[in-house]
Amino acid sequence: MIILWLLTTIILSQFNLQPYTWEFKNFLIGQNLNQGYRIYKDVRENIGPLSANFYQLIDFLNIPMTWNAYIATGIIILQAIVFQRTISRYSLLPNLGNIPFFIYSLFFHFSMEFLAPNGSMLGLTFLLLAWNEILAQQSTLKVNDRVFLIGLYIGIASVFFLSYALFLFWAILSLLFYSSINVRQIILLIVGFSLFFIFTGLIFSYRDNFQAFIDVYQNSAFIVYIPTTTQIKQILLAYIPAMILGIWGFVKVINSTKINSNAQKAQQTNLMWLLTSVVIIFFIPTVERINLVFLMPSLIYFTLNLFYLFKSYWQKEMLIIFIFIAMIFSLSNEWNEVGQQRILTQKLQIRNEKLMILGPQIEEYQNNEMTGPFVNWELSKSLFTNLNQYKTIIMMHDYFAKDMPSYIYDPENNFKKLGYYLPELTNQYALIDTHLYKKINNR
Repeated sequence: MIILWLLTTIILSQFNLQPYTWEFKNFLIGQNLNQGYRIYKDVRENIGPLSANFYQLIDFLNIPMTWNAYIATGIIILQAIVFQRTISRYSLLPNLGNIPFFIYSLFFHFSMEFLAPNGSMLGLTFLLLAWNEILAQQSTLKVNDRVFLIGLYIGIASVFFLSYALFLFWAILSLLFYSSINVRQIILLIVGFSLFFIFTGLIFSYRDNFQAFIDVYQNSAFIVYIPTTTQIKQILLAYIPAMILGIWGFVKVINSTKINSNAQKAQQTNLMWLLTSVVIIFFIPTVERINLVFLMPSLIYFTLNLFYLFKSYWQKEMLIIFIFIAMIFSLSNEWNEVGQQRILTQKLQIRNEKLMILGPQIEEYQNNEMTGPFVNWELSKSLFTNLNQYKTIIMMHDYFAKDMPSYIYDPENNFKKLGYYLPELTNQYALIDTHLYKKINNR
């Protein structure tokens, strides 16, 4: 399976597909951080801190975006190993051999977006480690102080993907309902969860961007966002096969007598995982297929019930054939709309220049050097509606003074607004084309 997966990844990489918009945005974040910008204060983006550091490391090592598929493959294989070993260690579904690893790997082929790493995928690794520890606690009669690790793993996952903080309630409820956890151990779990946030907060306080982190955290983890009809359609294309099989497996196991005590607790814990995941869908900062990968582990686990409860081999073989057909159907539909999700072709004729874009057209950075913090325009555009505030003007001045761009592309006509407050800045640029300014003064 791994060999076939790697061959598929190599073949896909030969098509030279444009990166996804979010994928290219993350690449730009890594570049900016290595140029001395600070995440949140200088680079306005709602990405998790550890995810930003991950892309910073990728840029520092000069790893091109074409390698993203191989990085994602390595992450998913690691997660599949954790998933497989957890099920085997606690005998949750005996006699399945390597089927859990196989199905986990297969389900992560329902979308090409899963072949590019992001914070949701990176953080999922630590959620699986937390799940492993919860099952370890549930398999004994008495909970021990290793609950600290559960909180720590969820905390690390949350610093990768901020909305994962809501999984803290999943962990507490799972231990309250299906183990003998006490108040002291709940506090210990919360301390473990808080530890990484405290460490992150101290670093941000030292670098004077703690308040910016708090603002982004509130807007990323605790703001309800309703997906649009188009987004729901895109999500269903990638997840509906897993949903159908997962729900079928859960329904089938309800009346089964073959499930042991540990497995029953695991089934209930995974149901709570799934319910928590449904809630988190409305709190994620951006609705993308890749950002919903936290749905997969619980759906995969419920799907494995079918392989465990089916008596005939032909039924299991037909199920695998169905998964392959669903995978091909999902990928073919995504291939037909591939241009809609990926970065557009650059329209500006300038190349290898320092460019600042005051708008959402980040595709123009493909052949130019990004200057300034405006990588997420939805978070940045509010600055230009609050120019009457002194702190905003100071911030704008610092953005331009840090590294003056050679060109400014202003498709939404925001640059002119700065002229009233920072005339010494705007006077250094001349309009040379539609919405395109060039620096003419070398002062």
